[in-house]
This record gives sequence, C-alpha cells and structure tokens, in this order.
Amino acid sequence: MKKKHVIPFFFLFWLLASCSANNSPESTANDFWQAVIEKDMEKAKSLATWDTTEYLKYLNKSKLHPERFELGETMMGERSAEIAVVLHTASEGGESIRIPGKTILIKTEHGWRVDVKQSLGSVVKQTVNNVFDQLNNMMQKGIKELDQSFSDSMNDIGKSLEEGAKELQRELEHSLPKDKVSSPQEI
Repeated sequence: MKKKHVIPFFFLFWLLASCSANNSPESTANDFWQAVIEKDMEKAKSLATWDTTEYLKYLNKSKLHPERFELGETMMGERSAEIAVVLHTASEGGESIRIPGKTILIKTEHGWRVDVKQSLGSVVKQTVNNVFDQLNNMMQKGIKELDQSFSDSMNDIGKSLEEGAKELQRELEHSLPKDKVSSPQEI
C-alpha cells in the first residue's frame, strides 16, 4: 500500500522540479525577448511583472522593434536578477543598430518575471551613455584635428613672415646706394 503512494509522490516531485528548472531567470528572459521579437505580446505579458505590462507597448513599435537578441552575463540576487542583453534592429547578417541593456527580473510567487519598466530604463540609459561617449570621442578627435590644423597654420604663417622679412631685407639692401651704407667701422 505504501509503494502505491510513494510513486505518485516522486512523480509529482519530479514534475515540480522540472517546472521550476524551466523558470530560471535565463529561460524567462529568453522566452520574453523571443515573444517580443515574434510580436507575441500576450506571451510577453505573461512573462512580465503585472505592474509593468503597460510598458510593453514601447517594445512593439516598428521603428526600433528588435529582430534578434543576445543574452549575456547573469547577476543573481535572492529576489532579483539582471541579465545583460543586446538587442539588434536587423536580422543576422543585415546592417543593424546594437542596443545594449539589461533584462531585470523579479522573483514572484509565479516564478521569475521581467520588470519591463526597469529593463527599458536600462536600455535607454545604456543607449544614451553610448551616444554621449561617441559624441565625446568625436569632439576629442575634432579638437585634436583642430589643434593640428591650427598648429600647421601657425607654422605656415611663421614661415611666410620669415620669408617676407628676408625679402624685405634684400629689397632694402638693393634699394639703398652702396656709398650711403656705412660700414660699422665708419661709425
């Protein structure tokens, strides 16, 4: 009689263990971004925290809608997790804009769920930081080029002034009569 009760118990335990293994932060993030790419917003909504589902509309815009994604390193906490993600606006092989960010997950009573608001905030923050870095690099490069151009111009002006002074000295020497030019001994 006891063996009949033990087998269903182990089967139930195995079923619960396999379900919880499928609900890891990585699998939830992967399923979430795959749903976004496929424009399956109902599935994405089921993988998001209930209080952030309204932000899914921003992921469904056609201009910056991701066509693929890459998950990176996971940082685990007791009740939250962060997974690096890079979203691409074109399919593999096509010219794409890379949008880095983090997928923020919260552990709920229903398993891991994506905090869409924080995840989008992370993507926006990373994108803005990248734009400012690129602008800064361009400005630094521009300043170096401007400095070089200014230095070259100043060298050219210096050479022109030097040549002009020598030319003026030759002109003055030719225009003054030789007998008017006194030597240092006569003075």
